[in-house]
Amino acid sequence: MTHPSLEPHRFYRADPVARFLLEKVRISPVSLALLSIAITASSAIFIAWISRTLPSPPTEFTGLFEDPVPWVLILFINPVVIGYYLWSFQAIDKVIIDLEKSDAIEIEISEINRISQVAYRQKWRRLAAIASAIFFSIFVFKTRFGLKESWTGSGILPTLAATVATFVVVYLGSLLVLNLIANIWILHRVFETKELNVNPLHPDRCGGLRSLSNYALKTAYLAGVLGLLVGLIQYQFIIRGNWQQYWYVSLVIPLQILLAGICFFGPLWAAHSGMQKAKEELLNQIARQFQADYSQIHENLAGDAEVLKQGADKIKELRTFYELTNEFPVWPYDAKNFRRFSIAVPASLLPVAIAIVQKLIETWLKKSGWLS
Repeated sequence: MTHPSLEPHRFYRADPVARFLLEKVRISPVSLALLSIAITASSAIFIAWISRTLPSPPTEFTGLFEDPVPWVLILFINPVVIGYYLWSFQAIDKVIIDLEKSDAIEIEISEINRISQVAYRQKWRRLAAIASAIFFSIFVFKTRFGLKESWTGSGILPTLAATVATFVVVYLGSLLVLNLIANIWILHRVFETKELNVNPLHPDRCGGLRSLSNYALKTAYLAGVLGLLVGLIQYQFIIRGNWQQYWYVSLVIPLQILLAGICFFGPLWAAHSGMQKAKEELLNQIARQFQADYSQIHENLAGDAEVLKQGADKIKELRTFYELTNEFPVWPYDAKNFRRFSIAVPASLLPVAIAIVQKLIETWLKKSGWLS
């Protein structure tokens, strides 16, 4: 029989949209992401068709099929944000259940319910998400006009489509960020009052906390995707030469890097103190035994040589055991996951780097007379 605490805690019930999608529609995060691609792609093509902006129109503006940025958003960034939004409710559920199954920690279901009330059931969460969506929608609407290098600036309908899409994605993305923060807070509340049973020699190289490490890495990937979105916005501004007018968008880049660090290390830090404490307790036990045996040998230096040799051998074994224990992990991640995190964060800045290189080459070609 399954222990009650191993049942799903259903954090998503605090959010009406997530509750509708998971309980009424019964759609998974991956299916929702794929559905969003189908809806946004067909909507963009239809709007471009009725506004006569599918190929390059007979003006100086760019058509939908000639602008890669909307397709990167439609096929990659938007579905990732939307899918992660639904995933964020279920992921923390899975982490807690996996920790319980691994006997790393014991959690009472009443405790989780009490914590989730504070973390998820706050009205200001939706208000903050709506306010953020309105702000960014207005920003996108105002900056689309005259954006010749983008399909979204080729007419009023494409501009309105970009504005509506921005509102939806930013609203869900804002809730997603708040969910990730709430999940980190939940993990810290769980770990700070519980004794962590770490298995230092666990084959997952994470002390038996692989689920926590994988969760942290996936949230870091998400931060990288959000950084890629900011990079694409910067790319457009740099290419069209008015990045100085919207210089403040660049301030989001360090914030995104900070967010990626918080997403990755925040959940891991919750278990770090418990792993550190467990390691220190083992080292203290070995040190006390070493001190006791050493004192005993010192008192019997003039005694039987065989007994003295056995005591010395034991001390050597204790020192070896101490060094082995001192190598036990105190962070629930391995080198492989850390390398992935280290690659994902700077990769999100590629659009900015490409735009800068592109402008430098264009400037050099003009100065060389190769480009008029």
